[in-house]
Amino acid sequence: MKKRTLVHILFWLVILAFLTIYFGAQWKSRILAFYFSSMLLPIVVGTTYYFNLRLVPKYFLTGRFSHFGLYFFYLLVISLYAEMMVALLSFVILANYQADVMNLGSLSIFNLGLTLYAIVFGTSFIRMGIQFRQHSALIEELKEEAEKKAVGTLQFKSDRKNVQIAFSDLLYLESLNEQVRVVSVDGDWTTREKITHLHDRLSDDFLRIHRSFVVNKHKVSSFSRTEIQVGDIELPIGRTYKKEVVEELEG
Repeated sequence: MKKRTLVHILFWLVILAFLTIYFGAQWKSRILAFYFSSMLLPIVVGTTYYFNLRLVPKYFLTGRFSHFGLYFFYLLVISLYAEMMVALLSFVILANYQADVMNLGSLSIFNLGLTLYAIVFGTSFIRMGIQFRQHSALIEELKEEAEKKAVGTLQFKSDRKNVQIAFSDLLYLESLNEQVRVVSVDGDWTTREKITHLHDRLSDDFLRIHRSFVVNKHKVSSFSRTEIQVGDIELPIGRTYKKEVVEELEG
């Protein structure tokens, strides 16, 4: 959450710098351009967030295009009016009515509106790109999980032999220094593969409960906040995994 907030703050600082440079290039005073951009920024931020977090998801993405068009028109009118008020106040207070200090052409409603909605729509495209990447990653994860469940077996080498065990027969994995003990209903084997690598090839039915243990949650007969029982075996729950394990088993 803190990282996301920091990214948003940095983004708007970049926008503030852009506006300052943009208006400063047309005016005689960059300081005046900075003050004007600082006054304009809240309008840009408010319009951008309202458009991207309210109008688009609630009306556009749900197919309510008439509502989207109506509320977008309201937003357009209000935001342009607010921009013109900022421009007027800047001309009166900051420039002291000196037209030669501020390029009045840059303060036209067309120019201000174009600048504002270039930022709004640009931000919208960036947001869509990020969401597309996140959805693509999620789809890939779901595909991998589906493939794991379709295969339904864990394959590994033990004593130079390939061993295959059905997920439904697996009880738990136990890390023993440089080896991992694979325990099933039919017996147990040891392999030199790391427990993390084996866990990655299992489905979501398998929980990491400790740095040394991965268990099949369907084989858990009872559990507390400190240990679980698989058959006659009691296995400890690590402090790092306690909250996630208990929530998963209770759910």
